[in-house]
Amino acid sequence: MTRKITILIFILLPFQFLNAANSGASFLNIGTSARAISMGGAYVGVADDANAISYNPAGLAQLNRNEITAQHTEWISDVKHDFLAGAFPLRNSTIGISIVALTQGKLEGRDEDRNKTDSFSAYDIATTISYSKKMNEKVKLGMNLKLIQQKIETEHATGVAIDIGTLYNTAIKNLTVGFSFQNLGPKMTFISEGYNLPLTATLGAGYNIKNAITVALDIKQKIYDNKTEISFGTEYTPINLLALRVGYLKSLNPEDVSKIADFKGLGGGLGLRVLNFSTDYAFIPYGDLGNTHRMSFSVKF
Repeated sequence: MTRKITILIFILLPFQFLNAANSGASFLNIGTSARAISMGGAYVGVADDANAISYNPAGLAQLNRNEITAQHTEWISDVKHDFLAGAFPLRNSTIGISIVALTQGKLEGRDEDRNKTDSFSAYDIATTISYSKKMNEKVKLGMNLKLIQQKIETEHATGVAIDIGTLYNTAIKNLTVGFSFQNLGPKMTFISEGYNLPLTATLGAGYNIKNAITVALDIKQKIYDNKTEISFGTEYTPINLLALRVGYLKSLNPEDVSKIADFKGLGGGLGLRVLNFSTDYAFIPYGDLGNTHRMSFSVKF
């Protein structure tokens, strides 16, 4: 079993830049929206679609129509990242549900003597139930309840967590400020090893200019890992059918420069909207590991 875990660690190495020594379940930090990702992940102060579930659940209260959204990402070594969510407005509130999964195809097993054994699989899954309420014309609140599951071969781990978010319409027209507190929960235990969830606090702002340009800024603090990130993004909509986006993500920790400088930085993308359907694309370079392409699909009804 030790051999299998070692193999998996190397296969999932591209995701280790999302993780740190003091927390686990790093798949919870992977972006789930091509729109948000192409804006550098700066989305807590925007959060105006079903993807708000993953960034700031308070944003769900901005929806006035039902929405279903999905994203699929192909990584190296047959690693896949998938997200599916639905948001359903009620009178003064919105409910949502989502599932995110990081899966690995069949892996070749080896025993301690390097002899080939049966193949095995691994996955991480989080299922989320969301509730958001519009308190008044300025304040929206939201909360997520997550069930987290991880598996390597026959070994399992299960945990629970909550997210809390708020969105505030400031006195400055079209300027919103948001705050989210994600992955608040007890430690998970995997193969007798306990670890903290990636507890994160994010302060974000979004500003819309003449319904054509959105500018967003997020400052993120990873509590247990003592790491700070800042992200900036903009979205330009020259016509209703097309949106152009660019974003930048930067770690403010000097010790990270040599470790992850090739993994995080400038990215971009675009969105196409036809009637009630939309498709979003994000391009993010990952240095020596190559580039990633994210696609999201949404429908409103």
